[in-house]
Amino acid sequence: MKIIQMDLEDFGIYHNITWNPPENGLIVMHGHNESGKTTLMKYVRSMFFGYLRGDWQGLYGHMDIRRMNGREYRIYRNEKESYISTGDDTMHEEPSTLWWHGLDRQTYDKIFAMGLEDLQGFKILSNDEVRSHFFSVEGGVRMGVTRRDLIRLMGELLVASPQGKKTVNVLLNEQKEYDQHIYSLAYEESEFADLQAKEQETHEEENRIRISITETKHQIEKISMPIAAWEVYKRGQDALVQMQALSEVSQFPENGAQRWNELETKIGEIDDQIKQLEEASQKNSAYKEEWNRWIACGSQLENLFRQIPQWKQGEEEIANSQQKEASWKLEIEQLKKSMNGWTGGSEISRVVDWETGQAVATDVALYRQEQEKWEASRPKNVGVELPADDKGTPERTKEEWQEIGSAVNHIQQDLIEQDKVKEQLTWLQEEPAETSRAFLWFGGLLILAAAVLAVGVILYGLDQTAGYIGSGVCGVLAVGAFWKQNTRTNRAPEKIGELKGRLEYLHGHISALAEKAGITVSEDSDKIAWDTRLDEVRKQYMEWKTRETKGEWEKQQQVIYDSMVKKWQDDGKVCRRNLEDSEQRWSKWRQISGLMNLEAAQVPAAKDCWEKWSTITKEYQDWMEQKENWKKIISQLRDDAEQVFREIHVSETVTPQSIETMYRRWQDIRIQAEVAKEQDKQQQDREEQIARWIKDKEIRVHQQRELMQAAGARSEGDFRSKILKFRQFHQYKEVYEQSEAHIRLIAKNDKNLSDLRRELKVHDMKYWKQQISQCESLIAEAEKQMAAVAERRGSIVERLSQMAKSDTYSKMLQEKENRKTILDGKIDVWLTMMYAQYILGEAQTYYEKVRQPLVIRNAGDYLRLMTQGRYTLQATFDGRQLFAIDENQRRIPEKQWSSGLGDQIYLAIRIGLAMAFAQQIEPMPLILDDILVRFDEQRQKEAMHFLADLGKKEQIFLFTCSNETREIAQQVQQELSGETDTVHLFEIEQGIINPA
Repeated sequence: MKIIQMDLEDFGIYHNITWNPPENGLIVMHGHNESGKTTLMKYVRSMFFGYLRGDWQGLYGHMDIRRMNGREYRIYRNEKESYISTGDDTMHEEPSTLWWHGLDRQTYDKIFAMGLEDLQGFKILSNDEVRSHFFSVEGGVRMGVTRRDLIRLMGELLVASPQGKKTVNVLLNEQKEYDQHIYSLAYEESEFADLQAKEQETHEEENRIRISITETKHQIEKISMPIAAWEVYKRGQDALVQMQALSEVSQFPENGAQRWNELETKIGEIDDQIKQLEEASQKNSAYKEEWNRWIACGSQLENLFRQIPQWKQGEEEIANSQQKEASWKLEIEQLKKSMNGWTGGSEISRVVDWETGQAVATDVALYRQEQEKWEASRPKNVGVELPADDKGTPERTKEEWQEIGSAVNHIQQDLIEQDKVKEQLTWLQEEPAETSRAFLWFGGLLILAAAVLAVGVILYGLDQTAGYIGSGVCGVLAVGAFWKQNTRTNRAPEKIGELKGRLEYLHGHISALAEKAGITVSEDSDKIAWDTRLDEVRKQYMEWKTRETKGEWEKQQQVIYDSMVKKWQDDGKVCRRNLEDSEQRWSKWRQISGLMNLEAAQVPAAKDCWEKWSTITKEYQDWMEQKENWKKIISQLRDDAEQVFREIHVSETVTPQSIETMYRRWQDIRIQAEVAKEQDKQQQDREEQIARWIKDKEIRVHQQRELMQAAGARSEGDFRSKILKFRQFHQYKEVYEQSEAHIRLIAKNDKNLSDLRRELKVHDMKYWKQQISQCESLIAEAEKQMAAVAERRGSIVERLSQMAKSDTYSKMLQEKENRKTILDGKIDVWLTMMYAQYILGEAQTYYEKVRQPLVIRNAGDYLRLMTQGRYTLQATFDGRQLFAIDENQRRIPEKQWSSGLGDQIYLAIRIGLAMAFAQQIEPMPLILDDILVRFDEQRQKEAMHFLADLGKKEQIFLFTCSNETREIAQQVQQELSGETDTVHLFEIEQGIINPA
């Protein structure tokens, strides 16, 4: 993927800026601080991954990119609005989700956006996100992400918390609630409420004691403050007393001691210079004739001296290799003995296909484990036999029980109605006979009123409408009153007759229903006897219902068990077939490899042993050839050195050390010959220098006397004594100030500081310890009280637990068992996901071991290009340690790298990771921020050449504020002027991008 256009409509200091960066090559962006480099890097990250939380206000821009398939896209980021446009379609997904397998900003910064502080070393390869994106990607499937998804799904089923609200947690809590509800059915309500109240009282009492203990502990903390400050306070007061005793030197000149030391040091240096000059003046040097032989052999000595490191290296390697040779031989023999048990004493094969062997051994171990798991997973029959039925009592059918249930319900209703009818009948029989004639008299009065109204209309001329209406109403009401009087007289006897008839009907109906249901009760039985008999029938029905439900459940369990056994047998056939096939392949591989006695579990150990044997054997043979070459070189150098020693009349044994000694003598002789010619002139110069130094010393002595007078010292000893006292005064002052600062730290605030100072002045350590002892006694007493309260609450809880008693729980137990079945299914799903994520983790670890060395090899190639072939990289088998290999094939560990070499190596690793991403998913632009500032000029130039060469395929941005880096980039650009897409220079200034 390449950036083909940047549009910064309103982005920081950039306003309406459009820039088309080159699609290939090294793009060097130079600009001073605050010119807009950081803002431009932020723009690129924001276009790719969006704005950071709360950092989108006022930011507008879009970017055009071209992907590997040639399609172009435009990414818009206008504050909170973001989308991707192709010209025809609009997409609202994030680019990282669409194209880069969920790559996030942090991982992009760790690989593609590098700054000087980001060259963090080899440990970048252990970063989880980097591993997920670069070592666990194959075929578009990320094992790391899948594993995290499984862990997330496991978390959605179950969390390790008693307050969890996930599915399994809820089901577990339901089981607890079932248990609590079942147990709660057995409690006596009144006594249980009293015990609960008493238990609550113990909790309240315990809380009060805890609050008391907390307050006492706070008091101890307050008392501990002066105890902690006591020693510091005493030390500060002692220092204050000493300062007062030394107050006489408090006015000593501030820099008096320093000036005196400087003058003394300078006078001492002058004396040393004079002494050295006088000693040099006393020596006489003259040219000697014997030096001619040395001068004649000077070039030969120079040549021998230059070859001494090679001589020493050869001797050192030969000496060091003696023990190594023996060690190699011993290790080769030991490894052969170790492998004899696997090869059966036959010759060890030089070529072994360990990859196939490991795969076959893994299959054998896996299928053996599956065989063992299959044998251990034989289903168990969980069915429970029903207790033997009572053979003396015939079992009724479901239809019979339904008829009995209907009859019982109707009998219950008829009994209730019978009681009501009896009550009404008793009330009517006890009520006295009706003797009132109120309605008769009321009707007569109404007839009289109607007659009066009619007479008034006729005789006295009343309103006819009102009169006739009133007369009619009175007549109607009179008729109603006469009818009511008649019905009240005949009502009671009729009602009593109706109720007696209803009682006879109900009694007959109840007898018929009882006979139909098989219920035998005497005819004169009361309601209590009937209720007792009906409860017995209901109890028999519930017992029959329980037996019926349990039988159905056991039949279902037997069907499930039969299906599980069949599935188990089918799985066993597959396991046996896989195991036999893997063992045949294992036997064939052992015959080909010559490891006839090797067990599958021993493959990793055998592989390590064989690889060690192969490596050590090759190292031993290579060393023997190198050893012979060293002996030839050393012999030739020794012959040349003996010839030179004879010519200069030296009889010492020829060794590298004696050659170095002769070379140093030759250098001394050459210098002495030149010095002899200038000796007289130097003698005169030394005399003049001595005179100048003596005059300078007199000036310094005079300044010392003036300083003594200013300090009021009578002698040098007195002055030194004052200096010592002055220093002691400042030491005590520093102690006092430190003690005051320590006390302020202990107090933490001004209020506590004033209280602490007052406490330190008033009391002593004995008083505070007594106070702490009293508080500790109070705490101990309170803890005893808490123990007593806990013991009392324990007895209450024990009593509550003893109140439980058995009861009928069939329905509740059945519900609990059904929910438990659901719980078991969810737990099986959770366990399946747990094993799956574990297997994925192991597969990811194995894949990383294979994938990571590929990245290191690529990084080694980049380092070799960057250093012009001087270094490359090598990692250990487990990838935990990295070595730099120099031109002489020496392995240099990470601790011995120079800072410049380390930065080159880390840069190569980071680029190797970026190229791995490009191979697996898609190339992305590299953003480098001043990563070359710690490189010297040569390393910068080499790194620039490497980045320019890498830029032929990739798009690389190098941001820098260094003029030196810019000049080196120009030099590289000129050197590569005949090539295209190499180095491009741009200047950034106040949000403006211009070609350099």
